Amino acid sequence: MRINIAPISDATGTEQDLRPRARTLSMMASLSLAAGEIRAAEGYLLELLAWCAFGDRDVVREIPA
Repeated sequence: MRINIAPISDATGTEQDLRPRARTLSMMASLSLAAGEIRAAEGYLLELLAWCAFGDRDVVREIPA
């Protein structure tokens, strides 16, 4: 299982900085599955889900008026 994250042309610098963490968590989950470590893979996927849903809430985007 490999998840490719396609680049977004209008991504901000902050969004670009976040992608390596998501990619790393995904890769660790894949490696855990390949090694037969289902519980470890679940842990990495849950961490990825929580991080995507709740992480870095201090980033504020300005909406043009």
